[in-house]
Amino acid sequence: MQLKPSFLVLPLLLCLGRVCVGKEILLIISCPQQAEINCRTLRESLLQQQQLNEAIPTDYAYDIKVHILQELFNYWTLLDALPHLRGQTRLLNTNTDWIIWCQHNTHVASLRGLLEQLHRRDAQELAYYGHALYDAEATIVHHFANYKDPTWFPYPMLSAGVVFTGALLRSLVELVAVNAPNATRHSEFAIDAAHELARFIFDNLAPAVPNADDDGKTSSSSSSSSRNNIDIDIDIDIGKRDVDFVDMLQRKIILKSADYICPWARVSPAWSLQSSETTAKKPVPLPCFLHAKPEVAAGNAAHCVHTTGAHIYFAIKTCAKFHKERIPIIERTWAPDAMRRKYYSDVADAGIPTISTGQANVPTGHCAKTLAILQLSLKDINEQADIRWLMLVDDDTLLSVPRLSALLSCYNHTAHMYLGERYGYRLYAPDGFNYHTGGAGIVLSVPLVRLMVEHCSCPTASAPDDMILGYCLQALGVPAVHVPGLHQARPQDYAPELLQLNAPISFHKYWHTSPEHTYTRWLGGTLANASSARHASRPGKDGLGTPLQLHGRGLLQLANMGAGWDGGTSKHHLDL
Repeated sequence: MQLKPSFLVLPLLLCLGRVCVGKEILLIISCPQQAEINCRTLRESLLQQQQLNEAIPTDYAYDIKVHILQELFNYWTLLDALPHLRGQTRLLNTNTDWIIWCQHNTHVASLRGLLEQLHRRDAQELAYYGHALYDAEATIVHHFANYKDPTWFPYPMLSAGVVFTGALLRSLVELVAVNAPNATRHSEFAIDAAHELARFIFDNLAPAVPNADDDGKTSSSSSSSSRNNIDIDIDIDIGKRDVDFVDMLQRKIILKSADYICPWARVSPAWSLQSSETTAKKPVPLPCFLHAKPEVAAGNAAHCVHTTGAHIYFAIKTCAKFHKERIPIIERTWAPDAMRRKYYSDVADAGIPTISTGQANVPTGHCAKTLAILQLSLKDINEQADIRWLMLVDDDTLLSVPRLSALLSCYNHTAHMYLGERYGYRLYAPDGFNYHTGGAGIVLSVPLVRLMVEHCSCPTASAPDDMILGYCLQALGVPAVHVPGLHQARPQDYAPELLQLNAPISFHKYWHTSPEHTYTRWLGGTLANASSARHASRPGKDGLGTPLQLHGRGLLQLANMGAGWDGGTSKHHLDL
């Protein structure tokens, strides 16, 4: 089945201050469908700044074009959107000097201040600017890149905004188009668009090679390269002044950290705390002309209804070998807030209790088991009152049920809603698709659960469940709505700025961490006594669920997904 990706340019062109001729600055707002109001608000803010005659310096002879790019399925990753800037949209031209890439939650505090900063820089240099994030340790969400020492590698905080020179972005667009078969990418999975972009640029592009003019003077390309080398030495605390390492960096393009691009407005408490610790060492930074804003529920405000944990059915996937190890952790942490929770396992254990899915446990994939859980859960939901959502979670997932409830309040539970931490698979290809990774928790509206039970099926019992669900839903026309507070990995696997910007809702995996500390420190929870944690409602008298057939009339078989996805290999599944 071939899924044709879509990319929509909102039919809007704003040339701020003058007729659209000559050199250009392209300001792009990358806009998911559910955040259209936020994107229009940002556009209106730019218009107001121009109307107040504060936007454009008098000696700044540029046309400024503002475009809202609406994401449809595949193009939430900047890297995969790039070919379309010169293809079907024709936005990127030879006279485009600068590209300011924003997201729906980026705030342009001062367009004039931002333009004045760009006016001091060389648009012909292969360079890009942003707020630099760093990993504290090698992490699976970044494919264990630079696993020996990942702390030196900067990648941009996309929600704070990123500024590219036209020279770099044109080179990058051509490179991505040439390498469409994925020859230079490290993985077919898209997890963190910012890190994957930075790594792709680092691996595939280099600064301009110095050239000498006829009179022996160094050309402008040499000066650009020289500035790039100096910035590398200043912006990155290498920690070890290894000559070979520094030389290697000078032959690469890495993100330039810009003080005027910030993770949040500097008046926030988080920034004030950081500034108080560093003011004595560094000069006072520039004002924040670009910065990120916290995400808000991107649902339609007309559908906002009070939601609590009692409106959410938690289907917890477990197996016999983890009954004693993992379920007690859930009971001590988030279980008391999840009144309607059920543990689904390969065996029934009346002492917990768990419900048997009728499916044997398999090492990877768990597709048959997950679809059986959906079917059993739907049957249970139909016998209860006022359940609006179902959340699929693993037995090593930690949750803040109050934060989840607040998030869901402004999403329409009567529509087909598919929420989670979005990943992508082969997004560069026509058959690419998005899916929500299972460990972070997958949130489904009850009407969508009914649709999935009717139409989705597994090519094999051990196929990757989260990917199969995502593929099926994309084929049914249901978009994967990303929720930044849901996390597939542990707190230490994410940059601190990202966790401070948006209150975390979930984390996954217990290894090399204390789940109780994660729950209280990052999820704002209070530990419960094991005896006081209320158990889930017990199943039937025998504790057994009825084994269900997963294939039948009306099910979407996804036959072309079966090859190589039999669970016998992990190469097609990022099992975190």
